[in-house]
Amino acid sequence: MKASAPGKVLLLGEHAVVYGHPALAAALGRRVTVEVEEDPQGPALELFAPPSDGNASRSQAIPVPPELLRAATDLATAAGATPRFRAAIRSELPLGGGLGSSAALGVALGRAFSQLACRDCPPERAEALALELERVFHGAPSGVDPAICARSGIILFRRGDPPRVDRVSPRAPLHLAIALTGVLRGTRSTVLPLSARRAERPDLYDPMLSLLGELARGGAEALERGDLQDLGVRFDAAHGVLSAMGVSCPELEDAVAILRRAGALGAKLTGAGGGGAAIGLARDAAHAKALVEAARGAGMHGFAEEIAP
Repeated sequence: MKASAPGKVLLLGEHAVVYGHPALAAALGRRVTVEVEEDPQGPALELFAPPSDGNASRSQAIPVPPELLRAATDLATAAGATPRFRAAIRSELPLGGGLGSSAALGVALGRAFSQLACRDCPPERAEALALELERVFHGAPSGVDPAICARSGIILFRRGDPPRVDRVSPRAPLHLAIALTGVLRGTRSTVLPLSARRAERPDLYDPMLSLLGELARGGAEALERGDLQDLGVRFDAAHGVLSAMGVSCPELEDAVAILRRAGALGAKLTGAGGGGAAIGLARDAAHAKALVEAARGAGMHGFAEEIAP
């Protein structure tokens, strides 16, 4: 059985979403693909992914962490499939790049195992299955990554039981430049220290988290109006807050500065921070490519992305 799922970028609302505020997320064109078959000698996984520069044409075999094999086996059981399987995973996303590779993998595995078990796998089920795998790598994830990877497009997500997921319909295609810092990020390493700082000083951090959520909510409205200037200002404002909260890093600050100097309408880190990627908002496809070239000229890797309505 074969299945796939897209990666993602968090446009606005990262970290705030963990505390119940909205987050605005978009699916990428790059995907994680899984092929699964029953194997009495299993379970076994093969993992192929591009290097940190994101060049999918140079994908290479990656050692499989034992916790991933255990999580995939648990996911197979949850999906109703046999735990005796062999799976080949091919990612077009750099692992640890903040672009949703683990959530996309969880969704793709959930879909493939469901096919193996002859069960339907609508987005809500794929999201729930993927969330279990996310917990292995990210501790207490908000759920926004599996939600967007299971649905594609653009969504405004709010944590809950069940979570609230609203589809966002942009007035025109959204063009982004994605600059890869090459620094592997770990959600655990950024979310948990922020949690400790917030617990110490909620009067300082809670208003900033609330502001990030409001920027996301307004960003969804700006997309639907086609107001890129509004969205760009929100990108810049959000990055300033995220940086103040201590989840950026020198490499991300450099990437954001490069994108802004090249004429991005707004730029910010995306995802947990501490490494990973930065995104720059572009007017159109040509502008996005120019922003990517500027990042490459500064020694960074990246790619342009068009997210259709």
